Amino acid sequence: MRYSPDMQIDRLVGSRSSPKPTQGALAMLLRDQQECIPLGRCLSEDDVIVLLTPVVVPYSRNAENDRDPFEPLGRAIAARHSMVRHVPCTKRGGINNIHFEFIKRAKTTVFVISGPPLDGDVSQVELAETARSMAEERPQILVACYNVKANPDVLENFATIVQVGGFAPSDLESAASIMFGDQRPPPVNAVPVQNLIISAARHWPVEVCGQDMTPIHKLWTECLPPKYHLPQFALVLLLKRDGYTMNYVVRDPETREIVGFCATYTTFTDSDQESLLGSLAILIVKSSYRGRGIGLSLHDNALKMLQRTRGVRRLQLGTAFPRLLYGVPSDFFAKEWFARRGWQMHGQEVSDWLLRFDDMPATSLSSAGLTFRRCDFMEFHQVLKIVDRDAIRKGNMGWYDQYARLDGTPNIEDVVIGLEGETIVAVALTYIPNTGSPTEDDLPWAKTIGADVGGVTCICITGSWQH
Repeated sequence: MRYSPDMQIDRLVGSRSSPKPTQGALAMLLRDQQECIPLGRCLSEDDVIVLLTPVVVPYSRNAENDRDPFEPLGRAIAARHSMVRHVPCTKRGGINNIHFEFIKRAKTTVFVISGPPLDGDVSQVELAETARSMAEERPQILVACYNVKANPDVLENFATIVQVGGFAPSDLESAASIMFGDQRPPPVNAVPVQNLIISAARHWPVEVCGQDMTPIHKLWTECLPPKYHLPQFALVLLLKRDGYTMNYVVRDPETREIVGFCATYTTFTDSDQESLLGSLAILIVKSSYRGRGIGLSLHDNALKMLQRTRGVRRLQLGTAFPRLLYGVPSDFFAKEWFARRGWQMHGQEVSDWLLRFDDMPATSLSSAGLTFRRCDFMEFHQVLKIVDRDAIRKGNMGWYDQYARLDGTPNIEDVVIGLEGETIVAVALTYIPNTGSPTEDDLPWAKTIGADVGGVTCICITGSWQH
């Protein structure tokens, strides 16, 4: 349960005046803007909690000197959720690569601050902020083992805060109870949260995104894992589609820095050119501003504007085309955030497959009774009918547009058809690097793997061949 990368004791931390055990009335949930408490609501059985604690001298002089004072908290959490990893951190070691390896595997991080900051001491708050940035969009719970009222401004950037009166075993048991919701602390003599913490605004003004996309690219790179990074020119091509996109930002009211961004698209669902699919394509918030309501303000504004758009009949979380993200990536904690906003998060998983030609099995395609070749101009309108019929029947949003935009261009040859005799029974859309294919512009991820990577998409199969 416990791992120690560096067990030097921080004497300065331990020399703080420890609160007396009689301060049990201080135990309370001060803030939960991530809506992650009780923890059982957002954890599955195999999810890992990482507990990060400072190395301090024991709370009681009678305690065993070789025992970590926060071990009772690790045990209290483990009694409620077995998958917990306790990793101490020191002022000399800080938050390092060892901690990062644990944090990146965790669904939730719990960071303990043993007391208010002291002049000349390493800031536990700064260490907590470092850990939070490593956790990206996954929730972090801050456990403050002191009366936060003494210095509320220091913790105003943290979204979820549990306060207890000290780090005696009874206080740490109370912290675990609050986090898992199995024991609510008595409200007697409790001070209202608004008197303890300067609450961040719950609603932020949303603006239409301007022409300068450099801050958007910077925010994109900061907020998303490296595998989702794109060159700025490629990102601009995806985000600026006149007539089809609306992008929104939230700024820090003092610095005017862009701290939140949301992109939306509208796409024709099929050939009737009347029904539109409204897509909430991407929603990102700078890590140090999360938990303040910025994402919710962007989310609600985007949906309101999509619903006001004439012809929008359906809303989708994620995009059809251009394909930023088809939905929320499976390893993102944001799934729970969107579920709490009413999105149905139980749809079919979608994945991309990568196949090297050298690894392809040597099988004869003609053995199935089918022949395959490129589409010619005379066959293209038959292809469009097949795609349109499939789009209506199966809800393949935006597929028809991907084929229709090839009409009258040499890129009709990007379509591959499968024939049973003289009858077209299957069609697919290919895209090859550096051929000028419009499909390639809408599917950016293949080229992030390598300049020699193409792809196939929007496969439609008719009749009995579907099975």
